[in-house]
Amino acid sequence: MIANVASSITRQELEDLWRLRLEETQVRYREATEQFRKLLRAQPDERPLNPDAALALARHAKSQALADYMRVLQIFTALTLNGKMPEARSVAGSNDV
Repeated sequence: MIANVASSITRQELEDLWRLRLEETQVRYREATEQFRKLLRAQPDERPLNPDAALALARHAKSQALADYMRVLQIFTALTLNGKMPEARSVAGSNDV
């Protein structure tokens, strides 16, 4: 079914869709980065980092947001510069971006 959906959409529509996803992931990355920096500024110096603490969780969220952004950026770049259509797996999972 995904192949049918992908084949019925124009390349421009697909580019627009991935551009929107790119913008959304970029916003999430910027927000996660700001939250991490905010918590880092509030962290006392030289204090060991508790892996369950808010700062560690914020660092993980920032890393995950960056990974998501980079994945979408690679897909968008391949589509716009090389005309490479995203794999069905990427299209199917992209709503979770």
